[in-house]
Amino acid sequence: PHHKSWIYLLDWLEMESAGTLEPKPGIPPTTGHLAQLLEQLEQAPADMIIHASYRDDRAAQWLSGRSGIPVVALPDTVGGTEQAVDLFSFYDDLISRLLVIQK
Repeated sequence: PHHKSWIYLLDWLEMESAGTLEPKPGIPPTTGHLAQLLEQLEQAPADMIIHASYRDDRAAQWLSGRSGIPVVALPDTVGGTEQAVDLFSFYDDLISRLLVIQK
């Protein structure tokens, strides 16, 4: 994830984070930080790279292009995507986006 924005979702789904795209919240990743993440992922591959749909996806796409790990853009709130129009559809959209990668 970008930073610890998905910690509760990951905990609820019993998923583990392999790292964060941002070294600190709101601080764009440096090339050195991304290179370190890539090295980590080469040692212990992840299933997906998660980023918030409202954030710039360049770092996620860069990492994906070099690691082969797919990128998943998740809504951060109701209205975060076209599909997330209320609380129920927000959770449906979150889960469906995560499940697409698992198929």
